[in-house]
Amino acid sequence: MKVAVLFGGKSAERDVSLASGAQAIKALREAGHEVVAVDTAYGLLGPAEEQKLLSAGVAQTPPDEKALAVLQSDSPSALTQSPALRDVQVFFLALHGGTGEDGTLQAFLDMAQVAYTGSGHAGSANAMDKDIAKRLFRQAGVPTPDWLMAPATTEAVLKQIGLPAVVKPSKQGSTVGLTVVKKEADLKGAIIEANRFDDEVMIEQFIPGSR
Repeated sequence: MKVAVLFGGKSAERDVSLASGAQAIKALREAGHEVVAVDTAYGLLGPAEEQKLLSAGVAQTPPDEKALAVLQSDSPSALTQSPALRDVQVFFLALHGGTGEDGTLQAFLDMAQVAYTGSGHAGSANAMDKDIAKRLFRQAGVPTPDWLMAPATTEAVLKQIGLPAVVKPSKQGSTVGLTVVKKEADLKGAIIEANRFDDEVMIEQFIPGSR
C-alpha cells in the first residue's frame, strides 16, 4: 500500500509532530508499505531531506514565533502541488495542533475523497476546541473539571475555579502555553502567555493526579 505520512506543519506543536512522523514512517516501512514523507510546511521530502529533518530529535520548547511566521508566509501547500501524491491510497496524519488537528485538513481530504487516519472533520474540530469539547462532555453526562473562559475577573476565578488553576490555550495541545497557577498574582501573566498561542484562553479547575 502507498501511504503518505503528513507531519511537521506550521503549528506551535511542529517539533512534536516531527517526532511522531519519524516513528510512523519507520513503522510503516518496516511493515512493507511504500511511504512518502510530506512536511506540510515544505512539501514532499526527498531521502536526504527526510533523513535530516527526522533525525533532529524533539525540541523541549515550542518553535520560535518568528520562525513559525516564516513558515506561515513562505511555504506552499504540499497537498496541492505534488503529483507524487495522486496515487496515494491513504494519508497517515501525524500532525499536531493547528490545521492538522482542527478539522481543516480533514475537511480538505474529505472533499478530495481520499482515505485518511483519525477522526473526521467535525469530530476533529470539536475535540480541538476544549471549550466546545467540555460542553459536549457535560451534555453527555461525562465528568469534566469546572472552567471559565477568559476574560474573567480574578474574583470569578477564585470563587468558581479556585487555586491552583490550569490556564491554557483553548485550541492547542502538548502543554503549549499552559501554566498551573498557584498564586493569585500569577493569574494575569498566565492568561497573557496562553493568549500568545490562541485567541481563546481557558481557566480550568486543577485536578491532582494520584500517585
